[in-house]
Amino acid sequence: FMYFSLLGSASSQSMRKFICVDLSTKQLNIRTLVSYERRQIPTDAIMFITAGGKRICASAGQKWVQTAIKRIDERRAAK
Repeated sequence: FMYFSLLGSASSQSMRKFICVDLSTKQLNIRTLVSYERRQIPTDAIMFITAGGKRICASAGQKWVQTAIKRIDERRAAK
């Protein structure tokens, strides 16, 4: 029941309240990812946010995840 303490009202939900329980094993389309946040609990993961607002977690150690982070950082720097 640990979700109850993590979920606020829809309007006040910050990214901090989302934890990575399921990790995506398949590579995501990097072009659809707009941002990310690191998650250390309960596992070392990266939470990606897609252009549509979906949150998808992936293992921080995967090569494509590192590439995606670099791309997002480059895009942010270009703005």
